Amino acid sequence: MGIIKRARHAVRAFTRAFNGYDLTGNNGRWPAAYMLNAPISQQLAAGRLASRKVGHQVENNSLMSSIVQHAVTAAVGDGPSVRPAHPDPEISAHLQRAWNKFYNDCSIEGGQSLGGYVARVARALFIDGESFNQLVTDPQTMRLKLRLLSADQIDASKTIPSLGMTGDAPMIIAGVEFDSDGRIVAYWIFRQPPDSPWASVEPAARVSALDVCHVFEPRFPGVPRGISPLTSVAPLAMELDQALDAAVVKMKVTALMSMIIRDVDGHVPLDGTTDPASLHLEPGATLRLPPGTDVTFPPVAEMSTVAEVMTHIERLICAGSGVPYFLAAGDLASVNFSAGKLGMANFQRRVKAIQANHLVAQLLNRVWDRLVLLEVLSGRMRAPDYETNPEHYTAQFLFPGWAPIDELKAAKANTLNIAAKVKSRAEIISEGGRDPADVDAEIEADPFADDLAASANNITSQPDLENA
Repeated sequence: MGIIKRARHAVRAFTRAFNGYDLTGNNGRWPAAYMLNAPISQQLAAGRLASRKVGHQVENNSLMSSIVQHAVTAAVGDGPSVRPAHPDPEISAHLQRAWNKFYNDCSIEGGQSLGGYVARVARALFIDGESFNQLVTDPQTMRLKLRLLSADQIDASKTIPSLGMTGDAPMIIAGVEFDSDGRIVAYWIFRQPPDSPWASVEPAARVSALDVCHVFEPRFPGVPRGISPLTSVAPLAMELDQALDAAVVKMKVTALMSMIIRDVDGHVPLDGTTDPASLHLEPGATLRLPPGTDVTFPPVAEMSTVAEVMTHIERLICAGSGVPYFLAAGDLASVNFSAGKLGMANFQRRVKAIQANHLVAQLLNRVWDRLVLLEVLSGRMRAPDYETNPEHYTAQFLFPGWAPIDELKAAKANTLNIAAKVKSRAEIISEGGRDPADVDAEIEADPFADDLAASANNITSQPDLENA
């Protein structure tokens, strides 16, 4: 009996240890629906609805619009530049010219540069959580074009499980087709966006995954579609809208100088001269109230904390979206140099992750590979080592760099890093979004480069005036 009692006490202690915050939900304080039972299924069910709600907020909520605008601008800027990896200068120059031609007019609709196109991709990534891009070959010119697809064009209702009973039959989940090894092989796409005027009602067609670039963040293993990263802050944005509307109404009521006349005793006769409805305030007016009445004004003291509450909500929204508050809200009065530098450093790290993991890995690398393939197949470029040395036909993409807060201090720091051999010139130039070869060529062609370099050395040796 003693052993059984000790075992019961041990079980109770173990249960209490995990029920201290009611994580198991045994005592009813933790909501039963407050959990992700099936993350993939729940994300697929909520993804399209979440994108519509977030899209509405981005178009109608100033803070959400600013967040998306700053995030897209930071991630794309005016567009990426390319740096071919081929060691042959002639082939590298040919690939550069082909890329520049494609960059200036990349969309199948025509008239759009790659910088503007990638900005649309990044915007869809933040609002819809995913972006679908179809690689199209112009049959007349054998050149690459891009078609941006709406997330709704991927038939999310098309789900056909193989259940392991159909041999090598594929499995389709939310319009994404997998083979027996779990590799994405195709997408089921509507010809036109379902929300476009006079949209076609024909069923979705199967498009090979080789011709579709799917840009998204797979939050869970095995999830085939994305969800907006702003989903977690969308409820707060809605609360912010409601609080702002209520505050504006409250200020309007306060500005009207409203008053309430009460009949305290309940025996005041109402006639044409004492009817409270006929009483109104005017500047400089003196009112004679009936006997037994009292006047009160709407309270305004609670308005003093509304700004702090709304600012706190705005900070939570910016923290959840990854964009610094002072940047999204345009509030630079409450940030100092150190705090701003730290906030921008974390934001820049996040932006670089989006550029490398999504824009480059999921879109630009595949666009470059298709562009090079078309140059070889069309006969415009002779590439004898295309199959034997495929690594020569890769490229590095450089995005516009961040403007330094203090350009003189940044220039001095770069000079010291190069002198100490901590960084190279190529690394520093690449951080600014430029190709080191282009910079060297411009310096070589500049007749005043030596004189300017000597002047720059004199400037860097001077002490800072503010620290002198």
